[in-house]
Amino acid sequence: MPRGTPRLRTSDNKINQIGARVKQRREELKVKQDELCARLADLTKGEWSPGWQDISRIEHGVRIVSDLEILVLAEVLECGACWLLAGGPS
Repeated sequence: MPRGTPRLRTSDNKINQIGARVKQRREELKVKQDELCARLADLTKGEWSPGWQDISRIEHGVRIVSDLEILVLAEVLECGACWLLAGGPS
């Protein structure tokens, strides 16, 4: 994608649609953002060590999330990657 090309966005101007579901599931599990970060770092053996700010940006829909990150988030949040992406049955 050339630099400066507009990104696809949701109707409410977010650049990811998983953020609300990440937050919902994290809160269902009673996990704080920094604890989620630690679990992500542990699962990836430190290859992805996000800070709580990264999680906050994902949850607010202002950070792009890669397919690999979605898979790891789904595993740590004990839900399906399809549910994170589209909602519906997990």
